[in-house]
Amino acid sequence: MNWWRWWGGADALPADKIALGQAAVTAVAVGREGDGLTLSRAGSGLDKAWGEFYAEVTEAREAWRKHPLARRLIGLTTAYTVGNGITLHSDDPALQRFITDFWQHNRMALRVDEWSDELARAGEIFPVLFAHADGRVTLRTVPACRIEAIETDAEDYEQELRYREMGSLGQEPTWWRSPAVAYSIPAGATVGDSRPPVMLHYAVNRPIGALRGESDLAPILPWLRRYSRWLEDRVRLNAAVRAFLWIVHAPARLHTQLAERYRVPPEAGSVIIAEQDAEQWTAVAPNLHAADAELDGRAIRWMIVAGGLGTALIDLGEGEDANLATGQAMAEQRRRFLRRRQAYLVWMLTDVVVQAYTLSVSTTRKQAGDGYPAITHAAITHAAITATAPDISPEDNQALATAAQQLSAALQQLATLTGEGSAYRRMALRLFAKFVGESLSEQEQAAILAEGAAASPTPSPTP
Repeated sequence: MNWWRWWGGADALPADKIALGQAAVTAVAVGREGDGLTLSRAGSGLDKAWGEFYAEVTEAREAWRKHPLARRLIGLTTAYTVGNGITLHSDDPALQRFITDFWQHNRMALRVDEWSDELARAGEIFPVLFAHADGRVTLRTVPACRIEAIETDAEDYEQELRYREMGSLGQEPTWWRSPAVAYSIPAGATVGDSRPPVMLHYAVNRPIGALRGESDLAPILPWLRRYSRWLEDRVRLNAAVRAFLWIVHAPARLHTQLAERYRVPPEAGSVIIAEQDAEQWTAVAPNLHAADAELDGRAIRWMIVAGGLGTALIDLGEGEDANLATGQAMAEQRRRFLRRRQAYLVWMLTDVVVQAYTLSVSTTRKQAGDGYPAITHAAITHAAITATAPDISPEDNQALATAAQQLSAALQQLATLTGEGSAYRRMALRLFAKFVGESLSEQEQAAILAEGAAASPTPSPTP
């Protein structure tokens, strides 16, 4: 079966075809875009269809708005990864001035919380950078549910080129450029005093080969729905428990008389004087055996936390059968997940500043008369920026300090046997950083060792 597609209206048809009542059509092979059968993809061939992706993101957002457990799970991620805030700074004075202005101009201290929520809720975010003539960069964010397609390099799917934002009713879609395209525009190719906007893309929970991220709530959305329905049923049934019936046992000769007398059930607190051995009143209420359903609800909640963010029922306020050992084990799982998410969030914020600074530099150079430089890489790298993030688990700082103190004593004893050579110092610094729970790059280690060697006298050889 072939599907046919119009290529123009009646005004675009030749006169002979109009006279014959024919229409020009173009055959589209089944399986290709526009065949009327194949659902459009939101990214690569491994991504979900656009309709499925849009529905999932929308449903995750609605679950966050209306379901208390969904909001708590998302809130826990942001509370731990962002905490009291993430800050960036640089030793380069010019870059530090730009970071300060960019952070304040775009209210980044508030956006970090929103971005963390959106990463967990939608699985990805699309910030857009707008450069001004004075070099200032304004940031806005497009919701992931509005980006219906991503165009990539034909030979490298990780090299994203353009993003298509769905248009409003009656409007055409909007194409946004990625940094790879926007920075390569030569001088004179644009109109105005600034570069065109640049869209960035960051995603989590992304399978290899896919372009789009996936929501942290995606695996548990069905269980959130089931738990909501289960609770609603329990509420309705428990409301019915409060209703009961009166069964009155009486001789047959009194049926008509009593039915007329008690046409309306007696109110609470009423006194009924009944003939002995003539009337017997019994209240009948339904018995739901609610204790049997308690385990069902707990099983559903376990499914929710199992697909959550390294959480347990303790994080939902259920600690009846937990002890210190189980609490510590569950906390360690949560910390490992949250450290990984915090590391990505820090890298993302650093990359946004790198891209914004590159865009600002290229714009101000153009204003100076140099035109658009053909920048294919950022003018700075991530190494020029240092991020400060809150501790995921402040309660273990004391344990780390104790471990570092004991390690220092052991290293001093080792130095008396082997001497304090350069290899020993590198090893000691690496172990010390490991025991205090911090990570040092090779450049940072080299700088510390060089400064220490310059500040301290040359140690005498150990006899």
